[in-house]
This record gives sequence, structure tokens and C-alpha cells, in this order.
Amino acid sequence: MISQVWQRNENWVGSQIEDNFVMVNIDTGKYVSLNSSAGAVWQALEQPRTQAELESGLLTDYVVDAATCAHSISGLLEQMRELQLAAPN
Repeated sequence: MISQVWQRNENWVGSQIEDNFVMVNIDTGKYVSLNSSAGAVWQALEQPRTQAELESGLLTDYVVDAATCAHSISGLLEQMRELQLAAPN
């Protein structure tokens, strides 16, 4: 199975505000607030990456086991797809 490469939707811009990364879609005006781990994934998606690459990066930055990380990233990527923040290409 070929791993999907995820990339972010460049219509979203944001800034760190306290513990969250707050973003707005410049076309629609919709906004979201990402927690620190979701913000880290967003930052990592500055370059297209596979889910495995995203997991590897978070495993070095956060104290979490691999299975929990994989499950969390999978759910986060699905939420990002639904919100049109990122999608596989």
C-alpha cells in the first residue's frame, strides 16, 4: 500500500496565541484554533508529508507511545480533511 502524502491548504493563515495556533481561511473567513500538537502537525505540513513522517516527528517532541500517536494523528488528519485544512494529494 502506498502512503498518502498530506499537504496543507494554503488558504489558511495563522498565528500562535498563548497555547493555541489560531487560524483563519482567507477565502471563507472561517477560523479554527489548534492545540499544541495539532499546531505542530500544521507546522510540519509546511512541506508535504506522509502520516508516518508526521508521527515520527511527534514521537520525538512528545511523550507518547507509537500506537497512541498513530491513532491520534489518524483522527487529526481526518478532522483536518473535514475542515479543509489539509488533504492527501
